[in-house]
Amino acid sequence: MRFTVGANDHDASAGTFVLVPPGAPHTFADVTGQPAVMLSVFTPDLYVQYFRDLRDMLADGQAANPQAHLRTMSRYATEPATDFR
Repeated sequence: MRFTVGANDHDASAGTFVLVPPGAPHTFADVTGQPAVMLSVFTPDLYVQYFRDLRDMLADGQAANPQAHLRTMSRYATEPATDFR
């Protein structure tokens, strides 16, 4: 998995522990083209519900469009990344 925290990329192989500081802009992606498994721990657990909301949105057949995703993010004081390299 590739984690981008601020302006820095960190490639994490199996077994790597990654800590994202609170409030740090970040994203992650599977850049291998192969299936990947990632265990995420959240504290506080606010963002666990965020991911459940995304799951439920897709399970309800809603389109995974940017507007729907932004609405979900806004409920958790989260903003999308706007500075892409």
